[in-house]
Amino acid sequence: MRVIRVRRRVDSDTLQLPELREFIGKEVEILVLEEVPSPSQQSAGGRDYSALAQIAGQDMIDPEAYKELRAASMV
Repeated sequence: MRVIRVRRRVDSDTLQLPELREFIGKEVEILVLEEVPSPSQQSAGGRDYSALAQIAGQDMIDPEAYKELRAASMV
């Protein structure tokens, strides 16, 4: 069984999901789950950390900037 995860904001009752093309003509089960923030993602002290939760786990390091900073620190 192959599984894909598609995260989208539902703006309409008609969805267009190109990720499903490979499943056309096959028997599938489609589940719709509302994402409820975990207690660690909920606001703490009135602050909203949901944007940080969305990018958690992404590699956002600029290797060139890292090389430049390292070279500058060796002087």
